[in-house]
Amino acid sequence: MKKLFLSVIVTLFMSTAFAANKSPNTAKNFDETYRELTKMLNTYPNFGGLDQDVVVKVKIAINEKHEIVVLNTNTTNEELNYYIKNTLNYQKLLADELEVGKGLVFLVKFTK
Repeated sequence: MKKLFLSVIVTLFMSTAFAANKSPNTAKNFDETYRELTKMLNTYPNFGGLDQDVVVKVKIAINEKHEIVVLNTNTTNEELNYYIKNTLNYQKLLADELEVGKGLVFLVKFTK
């Protein structure tokens, strides 16, 4: 009886852990958003002053007016940081894939 009670408790905890671990499918496809961001950042496709190719992680959010707000970049290159923020900040995003207040993190590759 003791083993049966213990196995019921373990099964209860296991099923609770699996139920809590399952999350809704929140992965979205942001193809239109990525195309728009690429188009905006390609205004000067050859960014000068780079010694090597650089990949920058950019974190953005969308405000109430559906404008892009750059929250963070992981580059130490001040010119590159300024270029990304100056190019994207407060630009209207036509794609409606991102909700207001939601963030998006993406990678941008700059070639020398």
